[in-house]
Amino acid sequence: MDRTMVNLRGDQPLDIGDVIARSGVPASTLHVWEQHGLLDPVGRSGLRRQYAPDVLDTIAVIVVSQRSGFTLAEIRELLAPSAFDGGKHRLVAKLVELRRRRDELDRAIDGLEHAVSCPQPSPLDCDRFRELIAEVLPVE
Repeated sequence: MDRTMVNLRGDQPLDIGDVIARSGVPASTLHVWEQHGLLDPVGRSGLRRQYAPDVLDTIAVIVVSQRSGFTLAEIRELLAPSAFDGGKHRLVAKLVELRRRRDELDRAIDGLEHAVSCPQPSPLDCDRFRELIAEVLPVE
């Protein structure tokens, strides 16, 4: 059987209202992303911005990148055509950063779980809790 690729997006520009409805991203956010060079309207229909059909893919990349902790400037770099010509070092660096942050969150969760279950009236009266919080300060 011949499996021909079908372009479900079509080739017509998307009106800003369609982009908002299909992405859930408000117009104000789209405008901010335009100002930062992440999105580029392809034209207007009356007063309404029009976007290329692949704008929803770009929006998905922006949303995932923001959730991963990338700044708008970093996302702009990731969206550049030559972003990965020199390799994926930006992604590797962000992965290292996210793992470090996850470790910090795991320690915070452990401390809070202990504080909640500790029989002491105040977590600050608990030797174990004090050990957990002491780990966040630099060692002299």
